[in-house]
Amino acid sequence: MLFHARFWLMQLLTVATGSYGASVGHKEQDNSPRVTQLSGWNGNEQEVADMVRVPHSASEQPIGPSAHSTHSTEDVPCDEEQLAHSRAMDDFLNPLDEKLPSRTYLFLCELHKFLSDVLPQKEGPTSQEGANTVSLDALHSLPPLSLGVSSTESLLSGLVNSSTPTVFVFPERQQGLQIHRVEVTLDSSLLSVLRMRLDEAMAQVKQQEAGQNVIDRLQKLSKLSALSPEGEDDEAVAKEHKRAQYRSVLLLKALQVVLSTWEMERAQRAARADEDGPSVPSQCRLQSLSVSLRKFFLEPSKVNINNCEGECGFPLTSGNNHAILLNSHIQSGQPVNRSLCCVPVEFDDLCVIELESEGTNISFKTNVVATKCECR
Repeated sequence: MLFHARFWLMQLLTVATGSYGASVGHKEQDNSPRVTQLSGWNGNEQEVADMVRVPHSASEQPIGPSAHSTHSTEDVPCDEEQLAHSRAMDDFLNPLDEKLPSRTYLFLCELHKFLSDVLPQKEGPTSQEGANTVSLDALHSLPPLSLGVSSTESLLSGLVNSSTPTVFVFPERQQGLQIHRVEVTLDSSLLSVLRMRLDEAMAQVKQQEAGQNVIDRLQKLSKLSALSPEGEDDEAVAKEHKRAQYRSVLLLKALQVVLSTWEMERAQRAARADEDGPSVPSQCRLQSLSVSLRKFFLEPSKVNINNCEGECGFPLTSGNNHAILLNSHIQSGQPVNRSLCCVPVEFDDLCVIELESEGTNISFKTNVVATKCECR
């Protein structure tokens, strides 16, 4: 029955497209390379099924910014009706085929749009800025870990419980995410923590008066990452529940990125306001500093690594024994070749979540974000 259905579907497609080609011949000729002529094609029914399976708009357009825009995601094909039609056709042709646009694919499309809408707009770098932009691959990194069914409890717990600075790396083309299906298994206690932290993060985002567009995207993401009821015995429900856990973890990290970015922007505005006030020497302290990174479709494209600024003078409020003695020596009027410097002494790693067609890799770039300053 399935073979006959495919055969008649092929015949219908051939006749329909042949008629369409004949009618177009009497109109203005279209030389667009996007048009695919099926009427003269002599393949088999499996190739027809393959051509029907993936819509052109889903396979030809990138998930990231286009070549003509560094930030726009309006052309990202993430339409639920289009994908529902594609699923229905695939169910008819190959009911058991796993290589279909998935709920996770829809989620990742919306996640990319959400981050692009909320985070500061990417601006085209000047030649000097481009030369100074650092590639993620140039940073020292711990060995990458795969996020999936084999993920360790410590990795999952770290992702859920920590607020480590994070960047997302999306693939160059959306096509690579259509078969993206990742499952994780969180124990009941960690799952409860995930739910709680997600609720808190969503509430914080909504309090920021982010705009209706952001709220609408957040509602879509919440719906697409909704966790199934626990205790279900059905195998399909259990599998979807594990995929929903994966999507919920990614959503939590994305919300943390947004909230930390907003906090950094507030700190920078406050620092600029202080600069406008009376000039007074400041003690060694941590200051916000953003630097540009380079990687395909990186969100955010900049990361706040902080910096240490201020004077290291008497009385010395931070420093080790060497710094205290050196400061005393300097205060006594003795000449030295190197004075005390305000420098970072403690750091956080940068978590990189790299989304690929077959799965997700987690890597930690070590000692990236300064968290404490002292005089040394």
